[in-house]
Amino acid sequence: MARYVTLRRVTVSWDAAVRFALREGLPLEKIRCAPDAELLHRTDWWAWWSDERLTGAIGIPEELRPVSLTPDAEELIDAVWCSFSTEPACSWQILAKVERVIERRILSCGKFYPMCSCFLECLEVKLLNGQVYTLYAHWVQDIEGGWSCNIMVERPGNCLSPASGHE
Repeated sequence: MARYVTLRRVTVSWDAAVRFALREGLPLEKIRCAPDAELLHRTDWWAWWSDERLTGAIGIPEELRPVSLTPDAEELIDAVWCSFSTEPACSWQILAKVERVIERRILSCGKFYPMCSCFLECLEVKLLNGQVYTLYAHWVQDIEGGWSCNIMVERPGNCLSPASGHE
């Protein structure tokens, strides 16, 4: 299997990549190819590959639905991917290695600007290799109600004060 990437699509066949590129106005020589990449995990929105890359899933045939990540890893990746964030500060690779979330705690929450809010969540996670990590999920709601989520290894230094009854 290989991975082909056009401007807006990802697929596993050259023929499909050519069709997408022609529709998008992308010259064929601009199609990016990872010839050894194997599709390991796929959701409706994103796909995880053997070269530890996360891509969108639009363009991958619907019948290709391998599952290799744990449900907790998938949930954490979804939190970032489906929010208004780009890439998590801790990396997609760390999130893909999560075996399970052991504990979740809200450390701080609050409002800034009218109609905007945020909170910081502490996640104790066990990785597939048995290591236990502490991750921090920083959630910010914008004025229109959309959320962004960034997951990091170090606690942000400028977060709000601890929420009452937590930490």
